[in-house]
Amino acid sequence: MKKCTTIILSGLLLIGCKSQNDPSPTPTPIPNPTVATELFSFNFNESSGQTLSETKTNASFNINGPSGSAERISGVEGNALRVNGFYGWATGNASTTYPTSKVCVSGWIAPSAFPVQRKDADPITENTNAAIFSNVNTSTSAGIALGINHHGRVIGQFKVGTNVIQILSDQEVALKKWSHIALNINASSGTASLYLNGVQIKSTTFDVGTLLWDNNATIYIGKESKSKTIAGFDTNGLTGAIDQVALWSKDLTAAEIVTQYNKFTPSDPDLKIPTAVRFANDIHRPKYHLMPSAGWTNESHGLLYIDNKYHIFSQRNFNGPYWGHLNWGHFVSSDLVSWEEKTQILWPQPGFDEVGIWSGHAIISNGQPFIFYTGVNKARAAIGLATSTAPYDTWTKNASAIIPNAPTTSANADFRDPFVFQHDSEWYMMIGSGLRDGTSRGALYLYKSTSSDFKQWSPQGTMLEGNPSVDGTGDFWEMPVYYNFGAKSIVLINKLPNANALYWTGNFNGSQFVRDNPVPERLDVINQLLSPSIHPDANGNLTAIGIIPDGVTSAKHKEQGWANVFSLPRVWTLANGKIKQVPHPNLLSLRGSSKNFTNVVFDQNSSNSLNNSTGSQYEIVATINPGTATKVGFSLNKNTATGEQTLIYYDFTTSSFVVDRSKSSILKGVPLSNQSTNYILPAGNINWRIFVDASVIEVFVNEELAFATRSFPSTANNLIDLYAQGGSATAIDLKIYNIQGGGTASASKRAEKKSEIIIHPVVFPNPSSVNFNVKFSDITAVTPVYGYIFDITGFPVKKIETILDPNNLIIHWDGIMDDGNKAIRGVYIIKGLLKNELFDAKIIVE
Repeated sequence: MKKCTTIILSGLLLIGCKSQNDPSPTPTPIPNPTVATELFSFNFNESSGQTLSETKTNASFNINGPSGSAERISGVEGNALRVNGFYGWATGNASTTYPTSKVCVSGWIAPSAFPVQRKDADPITENTNAAIFSNVNTSTSAGIALGINHHGRVIGQFKVGTNVIQILSDQEVALKKWSHIALNINASSGTASLYLNGVQIKSTTFDVGTLLWDNNATIYIGKESKSKTIAGFDTNGLTGAIDQVALWSKDLTAAEIVTQYNKFTPSDPDLKIPTAVRFANDIHRPKYHLMPSAGWTNESHGLLYIDNKYHIFSQRNFNGPYWGHLNWGHFVSSDLVSWEEKTQILWPQPGFDEVGIWSGHAIISNGQPFIFYTGVNKARAAIGLATSTAPYDTWTKNASAIIPNAPTTSANADFRDPFVFQHDSEWYMMIGSGLRDGTSRGALYLYKSTSSDFKQWSPQGTMLEGNPSVDGTGDFWEMPVYYNFGAKSIVLINKLPNANALYWTGNFNGSQFVRDNPVPERLDVINQLLSPSIHPDANGNLTAIGIIPDGVTSAKHKEQGWANVFSLPRVWTLANGKIKQVPHPNLLSLRGSSKNFTNVVFDQNSSNSLNNSTGSQYEIVATINPGTATKVGFSLNKNTATGEQTLIYYDFTTSSFVVDRSKSSILKGVPLSNQSTNYILPAGNINWRIFVDASVIEVFVNEELAFATRSFPSTANNLIDLYAQGGSATAIDLKIYNIQGGGTASASKRAEKKSEIIIHPVVFPNPSSVNFNVKFSDITAVTPVYGYIFDITGFPVKKIETILDPNNLIIHWDGIMDDGNKAIRGVYIIKGLLKNELFDAKIIVE
């Protein structure tokens, strides 16, 4: 790539170009005869510590944040200061004689996100200024500031006489690349200009006068001088990196600005969050669940499988772990287990989405992906469209909203979260809302596509409306989901208030969703997972990933530096009018070593039934006979010294699943409330699969039920124990697997590349009606095998757990499913994990 700058000086045309691959010096443009002097210069070349030095006055500046939190990265020359939105900027005072006529501020900036404009607190006309330099007296406005605003435009502010002048460019600074910015002010001629990468991008005129300063004003590097907060978080700090900031004693000539720009040819900065270092002592941060590297995430949306890769998007605030100025984050995976966080794909820009890019959905039509999203400005929400091409790392927005507003002006409470689906070759969009004509109730507006490019839509009325007194679905619906399982379809909504994911089965007739029952089902047996995003996986299994909120206070989020986590991928099937949820089979690849137990009898007097088993990242697989116990389950995150434990059990006296968090932590700011839901379990053994990942607990029961919760113990690697009350129970078979890998690739180290080779064992006889043999090869030692046989809908019908060795290379299946019935005619898939390699094969039942 070349840098090219064209300047006209007194009729002389100067062109300065240099290649980033060519270190040869650029010819020096004709200099202005007046020599510019740096009054302040910040080079940021300290290697560590919570202070930095201004090199002209040797003044020391403090870096905001907890001790040890200051971070440096490679800059345009030497080091640069990383600033993290709600912390990491520097403040201090330095003595100089400020110029009253001419001045310039310049520096290099590499934003990883644009700063926050507060949706409710900031007028739309007020710009945030995440400044590389700001020494403004917030009462008198004396001083000068240069930075970028909430839309990434270069912005400057200064005061001449009684006038406060603001100058704002129309051009957006590139994300995650180095850019040189400068503000030139000549108060004696009444002119000011902004420069980006050596080129003037904006100029303004004002009344001639004297530049006003406050010699005692604090200097901010990486934040504007104003105080702006949300929930205790500063919102007007820069997120990204800063280098080579200077305040000059005069306005620089165009040629001098080009010279400053051409001094360096930096490579793109490494702005990935060093998670391994930053969160090294964070015992509550999950390791194998998908989550953001830092900052805020909530609703997942747009799960896609395209070109052999999975993509999922989510609500993201890169500026801190709080809700505000939402972007669409982007994660990519080859296996739904290990993920890489990519640059955000959508962010607020002037227009209908200038305040936030809220939730939506993604589809693939004729091999082309499309994103539908909610764009928010101060007045209303509208529906936007974006498209992309391989490798789908950058997306192009449609210039205007494809649906500019709700179809009615008085009946809707809000209007957001499109979901697009196909029915009888036609494409439809449903959008969440709440109706206010008569009884307040949730609803879904329906639209029909009238163009193949999805830019034209025709309103079709409401597809579905709630009846809160009957169905308990609240007065607003968000994040809707539709899926056709074949004979039946489902519509899932997340109802408000008291957020909960609920669904109906039924059929869509082209204009209405006709429910089988007026009252919906809960997605999770205990309400914690919200806003699932769905898409078939590589084998056609309908896969869902939702959000599991932290439930902690803002102060705890500030301490963590991250907020919320995604669920593990789950496979959904529909049986007997209910969604059955099981862990995705690819999660078997996470399993490491195991501890095995059989026929462990336990009761209310038992302690340490699992022989000092401990962990922070593990999976439990257990078959438990409840015996005479009235409560049976597990004690997790157990610490006998502090009395902490989280109880997860089934209560036969109330027919309820229970999460008892009343003693889960001695820490403040974490959830301690109990959770329970009535559910009648059939008599017999209870099959549990429980995934614990630091503060996340996901539970699967009898290969059909699921729920999640959060627990924040004061220590890591706590005891794992069994729990019973009212009688004795028996753990017939119980395994605890150490979990390894997974999660999100860190900034300092990419995820280890896993082998994408899948073993395909030979099945014989095939097809057949009984006695299938699944034969492996190249087994040289005793090797455990874990897996499932799935029917054509993706529902697991037979669990496989066995041991193979060089003399025993075959898994046998007699064609009988785990429910005791014979497999019906059709195609089945056996899929699982052989040592650390995935395998699958097709089984045809005649």
